[in-house]
Amino acid sequence: MTHYLINLGNTHSAVVEAVRLADNPPPVASYATSSFAECWQPSGEWTATAACVVPAVRIALEQRWPRRISYIDASHYPDVDFSAYGAGLGADRMANIAAAHALNPDASVLVIDCGTALNTIAVDAKGKFRGGVILPGRQTALAALGRQTAQLPEFTAKSLENSSNPLGLSTEEGIRNGVNLTLLAAVERIIRDTRRQSGFVACRVWMTGGDASFYVANLPRDLAATKAPLPLTLYGISLAKIPKVP
Repeated sequence: MTHYLINLGNTHSAVVEAVRLADNPPPVASYATSSFAECWQPSGEWTATAACVVPAVRIALEQRWPRRISYIDASHYPDVDFSAYGAGLGADRMANIAAAHALNPDASVLVIDCGTALNTIAVDAKGKFRGGVILPGRQTALAALGRQTAQLPEFTAKSLENSSNPLGLSTEEGIRNGVNLTLLAAVERIIRDTRRQSGFVACRVWMTGGDASFYVANLPRDLAATKAPLPLTLYGISLAKIPKVP
């Protein structure tokens, strides 16, 4: 029986066999979330545990494979305290919180997940989720400029080079570099301000998600921001304590 871990994100989804998560690097398959239910083709006997932030995709999967996939929620992480946060905490953030605490059980951690949305989670040394922020990711910011302006082009991810030169000499450079500079400044401010909070002065900072390498390469070195040691959301999904269905 093969067991899969699935992270169903807003734009992209990732899948790995649970037993392969410890590989270095693990063989993670990526799919467009919008077509995941049609494109993913598991074979043989299998089950899965998933984090899903797109209700329509969950419905489609439940219709195609009834009772094969279990979906995580806060009750599946008894070692983590989510009580400080209000309603609406995303399943991907739950998984990141659980993973961060499991890998750093006696230390505070700030995780920055760099995807369609850029979101942060701060977990203290006792395993309590202390909050975070959510803002547009780089591609989302570029797409918004393209949609909301008459003469500015809409760029794809291929346009997202690592340039942060404030003296762009074309419209494309101006937009791309402006988005890069804005989000780098925002992430730097988030990290520095988080480290001013009680219990987070010396917190570790981990970047995860598809755009993590950009931030690790371009943030100031004194922030000591590094890529997470493994796919954090998938690892967090693997930690979920889901009761077996009779």
